[in-house]
Amino acid sequence: MTGLIKDRYRILLLLASLFILGIGVSIYMIYSLPNTLQIGSGHAAAFNVVYIILGLTFFIGAATLLNALRYKKEVIVYRDRALETSLAQQDSDQSGKTTISLEHLVSILEDQKGKKDIAHHGIHVIGKELEAGQGALYLVKEENGKREVVLEAGYALSIGESTEIKFEFGEGLIGQSAASGNTLYLDDIPEGYIKIVSGLGSASPRFLLIVPVKSAEHVFGVIELATFKPITDDQRKFVEEASQLLAEKIKTNL
Repeated sequence: MTGLIKDRYRILLLLASLFILGIGVSIYMIYSLPNTLQIGSGHAAAFNVVYIILGLTFFIGAATLLNALRYKKEVIVYRDRALETSLAQQDSDQSGKTTISLEHLVSILEDQKGKKDIAHHGIHVIGKELEAGQGALYLVKEENGKREVVLEAGYALSIGESTEIKFEFGEGLIGQSAASGNTLYLDDIPEGYIKIVSGLGSASPRFLLIVPVKSAEHVFGVIELATFKPITDDQRKFVEEASQLLAEKIKTNL
């Protein structure tokens, strides 16, 4: 594209030069005609060269102006595209960077004792780091040979403190993550699947991340995060590393 613009610029310079030269030749030819030249005296043919040169001059001039306008438009379009490319590159570079760090979570967990405090402070730090709309931390409980994950702590949850939410291993998305030990990410949650309620109203997030809280292959719980913006690879990695920290902390406080 740059080479094409440079070639067009050279053509414009050439056409402009020919235009100016044609004007000069036309003026010279007109003033070099004999003063007594009369069309009626049979010398009309002598004007043919003048007419041809003038016609070519105006044609070149018109072509020059037309190409100049097109060239100007192309330069503007080229600059706009270059600007869009530059902005897109900047956005891509910025999206590839992250300020998320585990340091704050590590410092918070150092002073926590007991699963409830670990879960409460852990999900709040993770939720704030991701700017999540809602977050929940479920811990594994096993009774009479039946394993379940039970809601232990929430982040911006619109439910009462006495409300109990639990899933058996393999039940629903939470139970599936607990049973398989795998991370689940949904990037198109159906409208109304989750409601985030505040004093100003309610809204439905569109992205859901579910990460098992595990150490080695042992699952201690599940983290669930709902957001209004897509979750990046760096954010997902952060949550997975944070879940490992929580698992180690919970394991040492059993």
